[in-house]
Amino acid sequence: MKKYSSLFILWFSITNLFAQSLADSLKNALKNAKTDTAKVSIYAQLTTAGIHIIPQPEIVEYSLKGYALAKSISYEKGQIACGFNAGFSLAKTDSYKSLIIFFDVKKLCEQNNDTLNLIRSVGYIGYAYNHFNISKSLHYYKLCLQMMQKNNLSEDFIPIYTSIGFAYKDGGMPDSALFYLQKGYQYALKGLSPANPKEYHRDFGEIYYKKGNNDSAMYHFRRSIIALGNNPSGQTYMGIARIMRDKNQIDSAKVYAKEGLKIFQKNNYNYFIIDCAQLLYDLYKDTDAIEAQKYRLIVLETKDKLYDQDKAKQVEKLAFEELEREMELQIRLKDIKNRNRFYALLGILGGVLLLSFILYRNNRQKQKANKILENTLADLKTTQAQLIQSEKLASLGELTAGIAHEIQNPLNFVNNFAEVSAEMLDEMHEELEKGDTTEAIAIATALKTNLQKINHHGQRASSIVKGMLEHSRASTGVKEPTDLNALADEYLRLAYHGLRAKDDSFNAALETHFDPDLPLVSVIPQDIGRVLLNLINNAFYAVNEKAKMGIEGYQPTVTVSSSMVGDKVEIRVQDNGKGIPESIKEKIFQPFFTTKPTGQGTGLGLSLAYDIVTKGHGGTLKVQSTENEGTEFIINLPALA
Repeated sequence: MKKYSSLFILWFSITNLFAQSLADSLKNALKNAKTDTAKVSIYAQLTTAGIHIIPQPEIVEYSLKGYALAKSISYEKGQIACGFNAGFSLAKTDSYKSLIIFFDVKKLCEQNNDTLNLIRSVGYIGYAYNHFNISKSLHYYKLCLQMMQKNNLSEDFIPIYTSIGFAYKDGGMPDSALFYLQKGYQYALKGLSPANPKEYHRDFGEIYYKKGNNDSAMYHFRRSIIALGNNPSGQTYMGIARIMRDKNQIDSAKVYAKEGLKIFQKNNYNYFIIDCAQLLYDLYKDTDAIEAQKYRLIVLETKDKLYDQDKAKQVEKLAFEELEREMELQIRLKDIKNRNRFYALLGILGGVLLLSFILYRNNRQKQKANKILENTLADLKTTQAQLIQSEKLASLGELTAGIAHEIQNPLNFVNNFAEVSAEMLDEMHEELEKGDTTEAIAIATALKTNLQKINHHGQRASSIVKGMLEHSRASTGVKEPTDLNALADEYLRLAYHGLRAKDDSFNAALETHFDPDLPLVSVIPQDIGRVLLNLINNAFYAVNEKAKMGIEGYQPTVTVSSSMVGDKVEIRVQDNGKGIPESIKEKIFQPFFTTKPTGQGTGLGLSLAYDIVTKGHGGTLKVQSTENEGTEFIINLPALA
């Protein structure tokens, strides 16, 4: 192992010398460049070739100079190249400025129909968001993945699986992070990714530390130090320091934390400086007040620096928000234009109908026929109003009966236990008068149990009323173009990790079959998310119940898929659970109907989901089920025009 490490360090040193030589050569070429276009090209090469040799502040300086120069001479190709390097270099220290540059580059790529760089800009926007908004970061990363799949691009174009893994890691979702990072790591090992496989060990170490597996975390942190040689990662040293602190090896923790702080200070990684200096303060505060105060001062000074930077960022944020408003205005103007065309067509159609009506009135026989038709139509409307009113009254009666039945059950328990408790209080009073405290204490204990049961059944009644209110509540959300693939994938992971948090013994295979060409759909994301979450939770409940039966070879599986069916977008949620008996299949969308045990469900989830899909979005919600084999719910929604 020692021999292997020495050879690796020698190889790494030779590589660094070559890269340093190239960087020096480009700096000399920059001094002698005759034209601004040549300078921009050299800036782009210098910040790309010297990314691991030139200090981080110099990378930022060179890339911003190249970007500004290219913009001043309208050299769009150079603006895109230097913009990528500038935005990427600023992402860890000034995310807002990084985003402004990436959105500017994205706009240039769209204007020039530069598909490849457009896809790259979407991925880089996700990277910039990763440092302060994980939700948006995942949105842009997954949009980038869809664009790559549509254009038959693989991981060697952008390490997208690795990037998604980083977002999940920083978002506190270690299981999802590990899944995507391992996938990206396999591509990197095979040489099918621009990512360096040696850098993954740092991230694996951080994930395993968050999962509480310090042995695996330490293994990967040490491999990271060996692999990166003369260019170590500050996060690696800080991770080892935390493990040493947890093991109460304080001296070792101090050594590693100081090494990490040096690297962060060298690269101006202010957020990491604060974390590392705070760790050192905690390590020294009980033993060396002077040393602890030194690191406390670093924390405060760095926070002040960030505060000053934040004031500048507010100005840049306003510019960024103005850019977003401009994009929204363009969309709104397009909608207004389309709406005006529609109204013009309606006006023409109205004119034609009016002319036809005037001609029709000039005909006596048709006038009489029209009178008869009007009378008939009036009668039909009256009959229709009466039928609607009757249907409403019938529905109200059915709903009232259901509510009374559902609430009466827990209320009966409350009343019964209350009556029994009153009698027990009389008995306790008698026993106390007799001086029999032992019997009185026993009655008091039984009374406490009764009160707990009264509270339990009161909570049941409260949950039924809460469900009824939610069922009748009108949505206040606004429809917006939505990526249903991303929405379904997000709620599938959310449901699974939520169930795992409640019951860590639960396991199920998750499968997704998403159509990469699926168009955006105009929906209220929160409402459709509630529908998906309800259907997926029901699927997990079904497979979990079947798993408890101890069937040999049974593997609980939940599958979510999407596809285009004609002019509709179809989402399917399928499980291989116990299935729904044929006798009750027609009742499952009725309010208060549930197959779950008493206290585990109010029977309003599927009814609410049905209303959201059909009444709120003009779609359909159907169920297909075979008893003892599984169930599949099918959502059909109109595609966005």
